[in-house]
Amino acid sequence: MLLNKLIKHPFISWLILVAFLYFAYAYLETPFHGILDFRGSQLPNAFSSIAGFMNLSDYLLQRIAFLLVGVSFLYFSVLSTKRYPGVPGRKRYLLVPASLFSVLAIGLGIIYVEKFQTRLKNRIGYRETFVKCHEYPKARVLAHDITYRPGEDKFSATSRMKIQNRKKATMEQLLLFLNPGLKINKLESDGQSLPFHRDHQVIVVEHPLAPGENTELKIEYEGMIDEDIYQVNIDNDAFFSPRTESGGENYGKRTAFVSNQYTLLVPQLMWYPMAVAPVELQASRETDFTDYTLRVKKPGEMTVISQGVPTREGDEVSFSNLQYLTGLTLCIGKYEKRAITVDSLTVEFYTYPGNDFYLSYFDEWEALKKDNPNREKKLMEIVNQCKNKIEEGKPNPYPFNYFKLIEVPSSFYFLSSTSFSDNIQPEIALFQERLYWVENTHPGTYSKFANQDRSVQEFMLSYKIPFLLDRMNMGHIFSDYNSSITSDRYQGIDLIFDKMKSLKELRDEVSPKILNRIAEKGLKGVMAEGYSKEQSIAIHLKVSHLLGYLTTITTWDSLSRFMLDFNARTRFREVDFDLFIEEFEQRFGQDIKPYMDEWYVSHQIPLLTIKDISYKTTEETQIIDFKVGNFSETDGIVSIVTPGEGRIGGSAIRYCRSYVIKPGECKRIIVHEGIEYSLQLTTNFSGNLPKDISFDNEDSSLSGPVPKEGVNLIEKSQFYPPGEIIVDNEDENFHLIDSSNNRKRLVDLVKKAEGKQEYVPLFRIKANAWSLSLSQGLFGERIRSAFIKKSGTGKFKAEWTANLPKAGMYEIFIHRPHLIVYGESKIVINCLFYL
Repeated sequence: MLLNKLIKHPFISWLILVAFLYFAYAYLETPFHGILDFRGSQLPNAFSSIAGFMNLSDYLLQRIAFLLVGVSFLYFSVLSTKRYPGVPGRKRYLLVPASLFSVLAIGLGIIYVEKFQTRLKNRIGYRETFVKCHEYPKARVLAHDITYRPGEDKFSATSRMKIQNRKKATMEQLLLFLNPGLKINKLESDGQSLPFHRDHQVIVVEHPLAPGENTELKIEYEGMIDEDIYQVNIDNDAFFSPRTESGGENYGKRTAFVSNQYTLLVPQLMWYPMAVAPVELQASRETDFTDYTLRVKKPGEMTVISQGVPTREGDEVSFSNLQYLTGLTLCIGKYEKRAITVDSLTVEFYTYPGNDFYLSYFDEWEALKKDNPNREKKLMEIVNQCKNKIEEGKPNPYPFNYFKLIEVPSSFYFLSSTSFSDNIQPEIALFQERLYWVENTHPGTYSKFANQDRSVQEFMLSYKIPFLLDRMNMGHIFSDYNSSITSDRYQGIDLIFDKMKSLKELRDEVSPKILNRIAEKGLKGVMAEGYSKEQSIAIHLKVSHLLGYLTTITTWDSLSRFMLDFNARTRFREVDFDLFIEEFEQRFGQDIKPYMDEWYVSHQIPLLTIKDISYKTTEETQIIDFKVGNFSETDGIVSIVTPGEGRIGGSAIRYCRSYVIKPGECKRIIVHEGIEYSLQLTTNFSGNLPKDISFDNEDSSLSGPVPKEGVNLIEKSQFYPPGEIIVDNEDENFHLIDSSNNRKRLVDLVKKAEGKQEYVPLFRIKANAWSLSLSQGLFGERIRSAFIKKSGTGKFKAEWTANLPKAGMYEIFIHRPHLIVYGESKIVINCLFYL
């Protein structure tokens, strides 16, 4: 209306309005945290059956601001309206409310934006504080007794801590970490107050501690939880960006809940004092195993959930832990509980009323009816079935006596990566309400998967429940909280050792960028960086190389038994990696420390060439025959492995055989393995792309005698027959010709695409441009790649040139792979690639 009055031309007014709508949809959703978005598309718009509306104050601020803007525009439009002649009007007085509503709207917008700016400044300050104290030695908490007293949106607590200095030098001050929203009322030792000062989340206690010395502290604190302290290593834009699901719903983003209706606190919020911060800006994390006792005062009729054995006496619920833990989680709400104990494991399932509808299939199952005499036996069978499926392929059995599945609000936000997942805590798995995050199929439709051979309950037990547990990142509970390996020499050894215990198949792309990063910094330099996907891939590559080396010393089965035994003996405590090296030498008679030192700091990348691969099978044996040459200046390792299967959290790779290829060596290797498992040939950490070659046993039956298993040195002339000239697409003598008849070399294309993905998946190739792709079915000495495009008009061409040493007749061969790719559509690649 106001626009019509100002422009006075309907068509132009509507044109401006359409342009504004496009601009708003395209560009105004995210600036200033969505204050300019009149639709409020980035605001949480869902109601939680557990915690109610999320971020209601932010929602109301933004919506009321736009309401006031609309009202002010109405007043301004009236001001510009012409009155009938001779009719008195007081339009000028409308300027006051119009201006007032505009000022109020702007004020609310400023408050909205300033609120986020303050939170951003706080997170930056918290991160800087962590950086300042990163190198300072940390003590360890041997025992921690916490008394928690709930309030409205606050709580108060008392911590009694027994602290020890395990370092080799005296600590002049004690560092403790506590949520910055919590105020310390008292800090004392042996009844005497101790001087201290705070820098955000860091408490600096003026209390020296000699090596091996213990001290006891009593700390009283209270206040509100500052959620912005959560994982300050997350990029700020990612932390503050709304979390919108594919269906358009925005459930909000909360990292903690404290109210008289519902409470959820995880260790990453530092809701109690701790000596080791639960967040690391580098991959040199420390772990503190502590004997916790938790007491919750006056919870009323609420259900209190935490780790350990619960005991309720009067108005107090206490939890005593059976193992030393890395942290405590506290959850208080109106939960309904299902529980069963089988052997030494107690499984508990907590949901809000009405939210466990997906379990109705089991409630209706005749085998689990209360009047069924075999009910308990069937329940034990179900639990053991699930337990066996979960533990399958893991480096150790389930390490705790309790497993508690707890439903939490849909807005609960947690950081998850290949190295850790914050929704998985010791003994506890947190899943968002009604399984919305982990399940896309409505549970009411599960019955359609039943058939004559399998009931819907059996379908859920054999497939659906393991699938859901996998989506909850259940695999982390086996590795993240039951051991800690430390080393002054190998920074980040804890992450490295976790992968050594259970190295899974690498499903992420290994790019030249990652290899160059290792060549530039070595593993030592990579470990000094912040957590990232690229870092995880680099660790995986180096660990695969290390495991390959260890399996040249002993068999994989012997190494696995040693690792399993070492893990069992070092559970729930910190252990120096030197102990692993010492025990390895005692068991296998070889000191691996010199190799580890070189492996950790080396910048060199093995360059291996694999040729003449043959894969054949008999009724009982798989036979792999290949030649491998190492034309780099460092040792390379090739391995025959059994890839992991798609179980809970992924299954570990099994190394069958490994072979060291010294610089300048060429070898012919023939391997015999059993027929029961699929096999891969891997170059581990190397400059080879792709690094793995899989084998398909279709049409691979052996005809003729079985070649003898063994390893033989061969001459380079056998590896590269004389007179053979190869031109590959990775060579300088290869050119692409575009539709304009311009020639381009590989190096030109790579420079042009710098900063982008260098290799394109086969299912994403285009018709109007060449795409550089990787596949084991393609040709290449170290890089099996090809330039590919969909068939078109024939204007795009490729050209190979070779310098022929003398005149004469030459026989020409081409490599013509047949690849079938399934992606957005089925693509059959069956064309000429190289000479």
